[in-house]
Amino acid sequence: MRLALPLAFVLTTSLPAWAEMPEPQGHVLLTLGGAVTETNLPARDEGDGGLLGYLEVQHSGAAGFDAAMLDRLEQVEITIPYGPEGNQRDIAFSGPRLSDLMIMAGAEGKTAKPMAMDGYQSEIPWNSIAAHQPIVATHADGSPMGIGGYGPTMIVFPPADDPELAQEQSGQQVWALAYIGVE
Repeated sequence: MRLALPLAFVLTTSLPAWAEMPEPQGHVLLTLGGAVTETNLPARDEGDGGLLGYLEVQHSGAAGFDAAMLDRLEQVEITIPYGPEGNQRDIAFSGPRLSDLMIMAGAEGKTAKPMAMDGYQSEIPWNSIAAHQPIVATHADGSPMGIGGYGPTMIVFPPADDPELAQEQSGQQVWALAYIGVE
C-alpha cells in the first residue's frame, strides 16, 4: 500500500530538523530579512553600520546563515556556462535550494529580492523559485566561493531551453550576494 503524503510534508522532511532557527556560530554569509517569520538576528535600523548599513538594509529581525548552516542543507549542483562575455566556461556551482532557505526562514510563497554587495538587486517571484529551483551557490567547481570572485554566495538557475526565460533568469543570478529581502 502506498501512502500519499502532502507536498508540504515531503518538502519539510528533507530539511534539517531544527526546532527553531539556530544561531549562526560563524560569520553570517547570507541574511534573509523582511517578511520572514523565523529569525536568529536582531533588528537593523537606519544608521547601523557595515555592509548592510551601506546598502541601507533595515529589518525587524532576520534569518542569518553561516557556512556550516548552509552546508548542512541538501546540496544541489548546477553546471552552467558562466564568466565574462567571450570568456565563458562551464562551472559546476553547488549549494542549497533557495526554496529551502526561504521555507526555513518562514518565507514560503513570498518574493525574493536578492541584493549584491554593490547594491544590484533583482526580484524572483515564488512561482519561479518553486518551478525552476535555483540554488544559493556556496561553491564553484568544488571550492568555496570567496569575495572578489562570485561569492560568498550566488543565485544560480538551472539551464533553460527557452531563450526568453534564460534572459530573464540571467538578470536574477545575483553574484556577490549579501542579502535577500523578502516581500
